[in-house]
Amino acid sequence: MEDLEGRSLEDLRALRDECREVENEISFERRLCHARIDILRAEIERRSGEQDQDLLSRLPEILGSAELRGEEAALPSRAPDLSIPRNVDIPRRRVEEIAGEQTMTRLNQLQNDEIKEIMSNLAEHERNLSARRRKLHEVMDVIQAEIVRRYTSGEADPSVALG
Repeated sequence: MEDLEGRSLEDLRALRDECREVENEISFERRLCHARIDILRAEIERRSGEQDQDLLSRLPEILGSAELRGEEAALPSRAPDLSIPRNVDIPRRRVEEIAGEQTMTRLNQLQNDEIKEIMSNLAEHERNLSARRRKLHEVMDVIQAEIVRRYTSGEADPSVALG
């Protein structure tokens, strides 16, 4: 972040692209956390009698519903990148350390307290990821502002970026 004014426009674009890739990885990891939290919450609801359908048949509904997370349908401030990141294994492994396939496949054997503890750990991990993502967005905004400043001041030709 230091001496952005001294960096070349190509360096700034490369740095911005690198930030976008990291942001994509963080967002992917957050989505993995949300999906697992939603599944675990649905299992708790099923056990409490709130839902009588089995978990497997409800999976499309569970994973497609933002309501379960209490999210609004507001538009995001940035266009989301829903692509799978190039380095998918690292974020996937971090989430699986908290709630891996073996845990998810034996939900019916876990006690409610265990499930709630796993949900809590996933939620804490997601909060940490969100904080990192916010900081990354701040960095991206500063880089983008420097690029725009160069275009508006005439130091750089914006038509080069289009070509």
